[in-house]
Amino acid sequence: MKKSIRILAAVLVIASMLLPRVSNLTQFTAADEPFWLVVGANYYYALTHGELENTVYEYHPAVTTMWIGTAAMLIYFPEYRGLMDGYFQQEKTTFDAYLIEHGKDPLTLLWWARLIQLLLNLSLFIAAFFFLKSLLDENSALIILLLTSFAPYLFGQSRMLNHESMVGLFSLLTILAMTAHLFLKPTTGLAILSAGFAAFANLTKSSAIVLFPVVAVMTAYFAWMQWRENRKISASLMSFFKIYGLWILAFFIVYFIAWPGMWVAPGKMLYEVYGNAFSYAFQGARLSVTQELEPSNFSLASAGLGVFDFLTSIAWRTTPVTWIGLVLAVIFFFSKNREVVSPLAKYLIAFLLLEAFACIGMFSLVQGRDQPHYVLASYYGFEFAAAIGWTLALRWISQSFAWAKQIWAQAGLVVVLLSAQMFPLFQNAPYYFTYLNPIMTAVAGRPSPFFYGERMEQAAAYLAQKPDAKDQTALVYFGRSFSYYYPGKTLLFKPILFDDKTQLIENLRESDYLVMYSGLEERLPLLKELTPEHVIELYGRTYVEIYRVADIPASFYK
Repeated sequence: MKKSIRILAAVLVIASMLLPRVSNLTQFTAADEPFWLVVGANYYYALTHGELENTVYEYHPAVTTMWIGTAAMLIYFPEYRGLMDGYFQQEKTTFDAYLIEHGKDPLTLLWWARLIQLLLNLSLFIAAFFFLKSLLDENSALIILLLTSFAPYLFGQSRMLNHESMVGLFSLLTILAMTAHLFLKPTTGLAILSAGFAAFANLTKSSAIVLFPVVAVMTAYFAWMQWRENRKISASLMSFFKIYGLWILAFFIVYFIAWPGMWVAPGKMLYEVYGNAFSYAFQGARLSVTQELEPSNFSLASAGLGVFDFLTSIAWRTTPVTWIGLVLAVIFFFSKNREVVSPLAKYLIAFLLLEAFACIGMFSLVQGRDQPHYVLASYYGFEFAAAIGWTLALRWISQSFAWAKQIWAQAGLVVVLLSAQMFPLFQNAPYYFTYLNPIMTAVAGRPSPFFYGERMEQAAAYLAQKPDAKDQTALVYFGRSFSYYYPGKTLLFKPILFDDKTQLIENLRESDYLVMYSGLEERLPLLKELTPEHVIELYGRTYVEIYRVADIPASFYK
């Protein structure tokens, strides 16, 4: 292929990945994104005031996310470092009011943060392409890149300000780089790259610690292969400890350099992150509640979903194309046809699935950590393994049938495959992460929705049309981002209000409207006594309900 054509193709591929993600970037806001803007602003303040010991946020540790928030602040509100005096509480909405008071739009700040995040995610996707190009071939790498980057759930997550997409991509690159180091080109640089990606995954979220045993298994398998060849157990053990030791050393160096808090208070940073992580996982609450780690109190009695439940959740949110690709990947993994399936392809399938199941296994033990996007790293493992399965199937078809050897036929097959993978994007915009597999829906019906902020912007738009909207107050469930679209005052309907009637009444007395997701009548029986003024639907089902506080019977307040 000529160089000019190759450059043109690269530009078209990157544009096809970038433009749909940038389009209507802040048409809606996910529930957690305003929270991370506040955390990013606090991180920016800590950095610019030399208070590096304050660059920590509990167990995530969200360092990469906070760097993104810092970059957005530098672009949009750099003078914040001189205007502000202290830190905002993350759960409050006062940060939004502060921005508006200083002539800044919270939605614009979110736009910049999302743009930086998605550009980083696209860069990581492209890095994966180059690894796959070396491990497989260029055509296969391109097909894998497009199939995975347009998987609906991954597409939706990759354009929001969150941790999970970065954890998934950094974890993926950890596996790809280590596979290249062990089985393609054993260079120190590749091992360091793998460790660096793993460090950034862990700097994003502590759940990426699962990469330590995954890489250990990969390295142990490599050492075992060496033992099979030379039958020298000492040499094989030395190889394992040398490679894995180098990987761990590089990991901690990158982890230390990339997090300024580690420069001044490494003990505090690690205790806040992993102390809170273990406390949450095995004691059911943060250290602020449990006060200290007490291994004698560790319990799995209230663990998260089981492995099967997580697999079912993933099956709901992956396409039939992915399902078939995974079946193909497993079939080709056991194939002995080396003309179709190279050993490197088998290694990739095995290690990607290993990482996916390791992530699921860990979260199945963690108390309360059962939200679908928490195991997004598993999605990347499954999606990339499935895409490899499809590239092997296309290769087998091209070698088995005369018509499939024609370039037009191969291009046609790829276009059909990509179209099937991308089609749901048109149905689910802009809430791409709400995609549900049509086969699962046909068999079991739609499951209870996982509310994540979708449609709240429409509820805000409805109330914003009221003549006196600026002087009104809305009490909103999942209301962190409601104020981005609503000119009045927003109060957050906190989970405690379901059980604490006194606090609920206090909040209702301040409010004009109550905005709730549907289906919460059992948790809040008051809703059974009310008729919503306005109902907003999504996919043909009632989704958001808006109630007038004035319609609440006086007897409720007694």
